[in-house]
Amino acid sequence: MSFQQHPPLNFATDIEFNPIWLTSLFVQANRVWVAYSGGVDSHVLLHALVSQIPPEQKAKVTVMHVHHGLSPNADAWLDHCQQVCQALNVTFYAQKVNLKTQASLEDAARKARYQVFEESLSAEDVLLLAHHQGDQAETVLFRLARGSGTKGLAGMPSIRSLGDKGACLVRPFLAINKAQIEHYAKQHALHWVEDESNQDERFSRNFLRQNVIPLMKTHFPNLEQSVSNMAQRVADDYEMLASLSAQHLSNVSNVHGGLDLNWLYQQPMPQRRFWLRQFVEQKTSSLTQAQCDSVLNMFAGGEDKQPEFVFADGRLMRHQNALYVLPSERSVEYGALVIGQMKTRGFDQLRLIQGTGVELKARPLGAKLLLPNGQTRSLKKWLNDQQIPVWWREHLPYVFIQDELVAVANLWRHPDYGQLQFEWQPSKALPFPNHH
Repeated sequence: MSFQQHPPLNFATDIEFNPIWLTSLFVQANRVWVAYSGGVDSHVLLHALVSQIPPEQKAKVTVMHVHHGLSPNADAWLDHCQQVCQALNVTFYAQKVNLKTQASLEDAARKARYQVFEESLSAEDVLLLAHHQGDQAETVLFRLARGSGTKGLAGMPSIRSLGDKGACLVRPFLAINKAQIEHYAKQHALHWVEDESNQDERFSRNFLRQNVIPLMKTHFPNLEQSVSNMAQRVADDYEMLASLSAQHLSNVSNVHGGLDLNWLYQQPMPQRRFWLRQFVEQKTSSLTQAQCDSVLNMFAGGEDKQPEFVFADGRLMRHQNALYVLPSERSVEYGALVIGQMKTRGFDQLRLIQGTGVELKARPLGAKLLLPNGQTRSLKKWLNDQQIPVWWREHLPYVFIQDELVAVANLWRHPDYGQLQFEWQPSKALPFPNHH
């Protein structure tokens, strides 16, 4: 989206959006969402935005509040946010979430928020977040403490894609500091909520915010500005590095996106780690050095083995000595097929055109397939013959009529069931080498 070509804010006055940026944003965005917690940062973002736009642009704004339910005050915060939006005459949308139990409550809350964002936004939608210079400094220091790599030290990007629908996330406040935000709030007599959890130093970011950063600022008063500038330089350098790496990796990867492991293991160890990280980061999140070493050890073995390395956002597997980044595993759905109705599953879609009593069942272990030459072949050996990747073998549609296996996707059909017709479309999200 070309609105990123212009700086979002003017600094000739107090917090004020660049009119050229705003015009470009609303021309290109189908809908502009504002993430609104009720705190001072997101309140200022919302107020500054709606104060500068005409009614026709305001009609494209939706304010989103995610209710985590962690605080006894959460319901009151939701009511406050709704009242503010009514006063500003903007559309308000709230979503309650149930956090998944895990080690970090911070991380669980963040993941829940972003899941709501991704599910709610459509193609060409833009989400504005109120992260500022101080948040950027916290992020960089937090990642530094955790041993993050180059990509992590680039901090939060000012703009990035969100989900897989074509939506976009923008952080217009990254270049301004907390004092500027609080000044604006007081100047315009805004009322906001205070999240008591922000004082809880058990949370890593709060500990940095309350203890580490103030202490560092006694010696480095411009710490946040300096860290922000550094993060931007690292981000620019990393973008160039990623672009050049992608060009090279395309030469040593197959048309299905699999990285040539023979080539990878010919490189010296530091280069193996580098290329593995770049390969994974092209498609999903970063790997730590320890994870890189685990992956390299795991896939150094014989090609007859089928290791799987699972990480937060996906997994790594190999096929014909090429390494693939796969999405996280999904459950396989079974059941009857109805003529004309599309059945969408985790990694494919099916539509029955002709046939009765047709249903999908689990892969039948020990099944025998009747081949066109009149001979039979065990399903397991047939899958090997067809060079079906291991990760597809459970997800293929095994089509039954009553209790008889009559088709495996569009790859095999029982010769006695020529009247059966269906369409099958595998998802591009799960690579399928050798399938045409």
